[in-house]
Amino acid sequence: MSKTLGVICARKGSKRLPGKNLQRINGITLVENAAKVLHDGGISPIVIACDFELDFDPGTYQAQHLFRPENTSADHVALQETVKWAYHSLDQEYDYIVFLMPNCPMITPLAVSKAASMVQNESFNVVRSYDNEGHENGLVAVRTKYLMDHFIDVYCGSVICEGKEIHDKQDYLNVKKNMEKVQNGPME
Repeated sequence: MSKTLGVICARKGSKRLPGKNLQRINGITLVENAAKVLHDGGISPIVIACDFELDFDPGTYQAQHLFRPENTSADHVALQETVKWAYHSLDQEYDYIVFLMPNCPMITPLAVSKAASMVQNESFNVVRSYDNEGHENGLVAVRTKYLMDHFIDVYCGSVICEGKEIHDKQDYLNVKKNMEKVQNGPME
């Protein structure tokens, strides 16, 4: 049986929306939402690599918190490098890594499960998520050996997921409105 690790990378230093990863939609932070989506998508264990304290128990989602040092939290640090740091911080090896950015909370557990299945059961090295307009939106499943060497490879797949990434306050308000409307049902 193959082993899959879920990774969430978040930092407090957003310039366009300060505290972005701690914003709440439907009562939970974007970081907690990402942990819930990975968990509900069948990914376990999960590591949450962030440079702030969590306001929830990560164990609820079979997750653990890794405190990101400053050298992995700066603007210029590539996501791939932070994911590698999180992976190497653990004393275990995994065949696959599925990581989800908290700033795209409309990605569903079904999309996570599909992306993980595609990289585990098909000949893809990397599976990325895109919205209906073709913009990448925050979910990547990858064979660990390709993450360490290539990250982008010729054997790539994709899944289509609802939602845009949140980068600024207007993005957040739009996504929050859409998600809370879905959660609470149409207003009469």
